[in-house]
Amino acid sequence: MRETIACKLIVLSFVLIFGLPAVSQAQKLVVGYSGITAIQAPFWIIKDAGYFKQEGLDANLIYIAASSTMAQAMMAGEVAISTANSQAIVDTGLQGGDLVAVGAIVNFVALYVIAAPEIKTVQDLRGKPVGVTRFGATTDFAMQMFLQKYGLEPVRDVPIIQIGVLPELAAGLSNKSIYAAAMSYPMGLVAQQAGMKMLANLAKEQIPFLHQGLTTTARFMRERRPQAKAFVRAYGKAVHFMHTRKEESKAIVSRYTKVTDPGMLEGTIQYAYDFVEKIPLVKREAIQVTLDESGKKNPKAKQAKLEQFYDNSLVQELINEGFFASLWGK
Repeated sequence: MRETIACKLIVLSFVLIFGLPAVSQAQKLVVGYSGITAIQAPFWIIKDAGYFKQEGLDANLIYIAASSTMAQAMMAGEVAISTANSQAIVDTGLQGGDLVAVGAIVNFVALYVIAAPEIKTVQDLRGKPVGVTRFGATTDFAMQMFLQKYGLEPVRDVPIIQIGVLPELAAGLSNKSIYAAAMSYPMGLVAQQAGMKMLANLAKEQIPFLHQGLTTTARFMRERRPQAKAFVRAYGKAVHFMHTRKEESKAIVSRYTKVTDPGMLEGTIQYAYDFVEKIPLVKREAIQVTLDESGKKNPKAKQAKLEQFYDNSLVQELINEGFFASLWGK
């Protein structure tokens, strides 16, 4: 009799452990995004459309301004996955960190150089300060590459000032503390409505750069790879949602950016459609240009291996499994 009861208890234990839905075993992690800009929209959609829960992830989405600051939070273990760019990844790696891009949101500089109305050409910036959010952030890299392309040496020919978040760059343009800044939408549109002008669309300048990456640590990839893969699946679904459920996506973008004007909201989400990768493979050249640029100041960059900074294996696995084809078709 006792043996029969014991057997029933063992069977019941197996049913409770293995027979219940996987939803009850959701996995916790902190996910960070680093800008109030439409190319961050897939991260907002993952949360608001319920893809975290759908993929069995119990995640907290937080905002930390600038990729360089985000990188510090990731190395401190406060954030597991984020939008940190290739400059933050490379800089951290050269200092002994282990950040790695496991996917690409945007593989080239997706910013606009917005300038004061009296700035007619790039050469008019000589001797005049320009603004960036943080040194080492995407805005900093973009501005430096843009100036160098037109023969101006950053700092020596054109002073660079670290100002803060994008609204502060717009304010700096208005009060003439700076004369140009690399900005994304919607804040670039706000600055133009205030009388500023678009000096350049950096997408047309053909500057490869991991503007925003799906970034984690090598340790997270080793220890919690299934979670990382689940996140990439959730991200892929969110990008598809953004393209196929436009009105719902605009509502989510409006909620996070606080943009309500219909025309500005349309321009803001179009920015995401123009630049966000549908299949988020990291392009080698987007990392290479960052490592080359870092090598001008840091000799360690010349000994570093490019492969330590990115890992396309998760995205490639999903491609091989037919995940992206199920979303977009062949």
